[in-house]
Amino acid sequence: MSEKRLKGIAALVGVALLAAVTLGALLGSRATAGDLQTEAERALAGADLADVRVTFHGREAELSGSDADQLAKARRIVEGIDGVRWADVAQTGTPAPRPPDTTPTLRLRHTGAGISIEGTVPDADAAAGIKARVAEDFAVPVTGDLMIDPAVGGAPWIARLPGVFGDIVGVKGLRLAIDGTGTLDLSGSIESRAGADDVRRLVAQAAPGLDVVGRLDVRPGPLSEADAAVLNTATLYFASDSSRLRASGRRVLDSVAEVLARNPAVELRAGAHAGPHDPAAGEVLGLARVAAVKAYLVRAGVSPERLSTRTFASDSRTVGASAGKFRRVDFVVTSH
Repeated sequence: MSEKRLKGIAALVGVALLAAVTLGALLGSRATAGDLQTEAERALAGADLADVRVTFHGREAELSGSDADQLAKARRIVEGIDGVRWADVAQTGTPAPRPPDTTPTLRLRHTGAGISIEGTVPDADAAAGIKARVAEDFAVPVTGDLMIDPAVGGAPWIARLPGVFGDIVGVKGLRLAIDGTGTLDLSGSIESRAGADDVRRLVAQAAPGLDVVGRLDVRPGPLSEADAAVLNTATLYFASDSSRLRASGRRVLDSVAEVLARNPAVELRAGAHAGPHDPAAGEVLGLARVAAVKAYLVRAGVSPERLSTRTFASDSRTVGASAGKFRRVDFVVTSH
């Protein structure tokens, strides 16, 4: 037999052997896949994961169906089967649906034309109460609206926050946002430091459970820097259980009267701060103190229409009722 013929026969035998090996591997792979498929389905059914679909490609598994938690559990089970190289979760391209939002929201924003309002509350009464107070207290056109969704839960601020809208009217460029994350974002500018402190405190008290974040800038507006400084630092301290003006308090009020004389468009609110131990008595005493302050300024030539008064109770339980912070009257610029 010639050498050429022997080489031809050897080549044919090599091809036949390669085909046999390939076919055997393929049949073995199919047999392995079938065995692993049966074993994996049995294991998943035993773990109450029958909704998970498993498909084998050789010794590699692909899992699909069900939710992410069940797929993760199924992956651990299948990869624990002897002979399985790994198991992958099929990518469906469809994100899991988000659970419905169950937190009420509110956003107020000063615009050039008035106040913009939006958010979601649980019922029509809540929406009507908020919108009515916005329209009444800000006395400007209101745009936007509140959505009503019974699926959202209630929150204490829904009933309480509208009560302080009248106290934040003086915040220019107001931004107030409750977005359901546990925070109340408050920003804008106001003419006095005392006004900024009052706004932060009142908003925090009206929104229990929410963290008040953001910034209120103190900007004097048309007031000169010197006059703004006088009003920002004008604080009177009274003796305990007394509404009688001290000499130091009269000097403070003389300075305030001079600023008001130089700025006839400026209006002020005098705020008295009462202690926590007896709120009713503290309010009576606070009213007497701001009345004494207003009477003194009127006698100094200030029109009573330019002066309003307010008392602020404290819910602190850690500071004595005679502490200076609860015996003071300070001022907020309400218009200019």
